[in-house]
Amino acid sequence: MRQIRRHQRGRSAWLGVAIAFFSWGASVAPALAEVDRAAALRDMREIFASIQVLLPLTVDDQAFRSAEAHDRILAAFDRLAKHSVKAGDHIAGDDRRINYLAGELSNAALEAKDLFENREYPHAQFLVRRFTDFCIACHTRVPSLADSPLTQGFVSDRAIAKLSPVQRASIQVATRRFDDALASYEAIFASDTRPAELLEPLTEYLRVAIRVKYDLDRARGELEKFSRRPDLWSILKTDVEDWLAALDRFSESALSPPSIERARRMLDDAHANRRYPLDSRGGLVQRDLAASELHRYLDKHSGESGADVAEVYYLLGLIEGRSPFGHLVYESDFYLESAIRLSPQTSIGRNAFALLEERAIVGWTGSGGTRMPLEVRRKLDALRALVGAPAPPTKSPAR
Repeated sequence: MRQIRRHQRGRSAWLGVAIAFFSWGASVAPALAEVDRAAALRDMREIFASIQVLLPLTVDDQAFRSAEAHDRILAAFDRLAKHSVKAGDHIAGDDRRINYLAGELSNAALEAKDLFENREYPHAQFLVRRFTDFCIACHTRVPSLADSPLTQGFVSDRAIAKLSPVQRASIQVATRRFDDALASYEAIFASDTRPAELLEPLTEYLRVAIRVKYDLDRARGELEKFSRRPDLWSILKTDVEDWLAALDRFSESALSPPSIERARRMLDDAHANRRYPLDSRGGLVQRDLAASELHRYLDKHSGESGADVAEVYYLLGLIEGRSPFGHLVYESDFYLESAIRLSPQTSIGRNAFALLEERAIVGWTGSGGTRMPLEVRRKLDALRALVGAPAPPTKSPAR
């Protein structure tokens, strides 16, 4: 299945980044041009309208495959791809991350169109539903204490009712109905769903409650209820107790001016709470709190360069790289490459490259690939030259 193959390749997080992110060129500098916010808003409305056409159709197999909807679906894919790029161009000077997300969304729209035209309908529907990952990635960066009235009615309650509870909550996050999403997740936790099936919803719940709403009391209350479930296995129960303790330790930082130093302390605390090197749940709350600090810092310093901004990108790369669940949007490598380009001849740039190189090599090997694609190798070589790292051996040493 082509989409599954793409998703496996995506876990290396390189091919889409190599295409979309190369627009940075050989170096990064602060933006010089004014951001055309009026044009960007028009493009966002077109993106909104395109997904508004596509998303409800994906919950109705017959409608999605019908002759009546065929041309409308193709037009929506084209419009989404076109205006995603245009929106990124209009906002790029103000937010590098938006430029990256816009390019990736455009690529995904074109791939979904190709799947649809080849009558690979289930995969096209899957990909369309994951378009919301781009919305979630964008909307969960910085605090948003109120839901957006612009997205009310984006997907009808009748259409949402056809989705699974987890899909419903994801749609609500993607459409900035954050309070509704939190309530949906809380209903899932109150059900008789087994704890092993709740790990991803719980992770997403904490992301919204902490990064977006910054409602630490609500997160604490839900975790306290969850910790009292009699069916938690011992390590998960300990994880939840550790998350509660972390909320108490760092509660004083709530929406104070963002601090890189405080984010470092949070990440040090997260590292200290890992049980083993690949532990993705240990320090989960601390990473969410740190991500909130770092995204708020970037929001205040968008378009800037320098060692501090490079470090923020590097730390975000570390955070996103430890996410326990994969999505269609793979931002860790984007952040690491940003750190390299902003500060190549420093320890930050060199450390970011070392991690990025390993992820590329292991990712392409681990995904079943026999060799790294040429465009990925060229990107890696260009970054290697920036940091002055030695070239890897061309052959494995003889045994």
